[in-house]
Amino acid sequence: MADYLLPVLAGINLFVLVLLIWLLRDHQKLKQELQLLEAQIQRSNEDVAGLCSAAVAVDRRLAANDSRLNSIADQVNTQQQPVATIIPVEPVQASGYEDVIQKIRRGIGIDELVRECGLTRDEAVLLMRLHGGSHRSGLG
Repeated sequence: MADYLLPVLAGINLFVLVLLIWLLRDHQKLKQELQLLEAQIQRSNEDVAGLCSAAVAVDRRLAANDSRLNSIADQVNTQQQPVATIIPVEPVQASGYEDVIQKIRRGIGIDELVRECGLTRDEAVLLMRLHGGSHRSGLG
């Protein structure tokens, strides 16, 4: 009976060794996949931040155009000055998302953003994640 015990134990040891090697390789593959996924998430976060910055720039241009349009409408309605001289010389103050971002950086909560700025909850959560830094209260 002892003659059978030694080969059986050697077989079990070999099986465990092969299984351990297989698990180590699988672990390495999973580790590499995790690193790739983390890199993709980072790139996605950077893309979203870029889109938000672009939205701020578009908001700034829309505010400038709105101001110019209102000025032109006032000029046409009152007939005070020719239309060609109504383009404002000084830059238009940006509003919209920049004001919201400043409030976020001062620590405003999501509920206050929704109530005070007229944002949807999803917009407020997104802007809070992008620009909130350490102020993440209220994120669920």
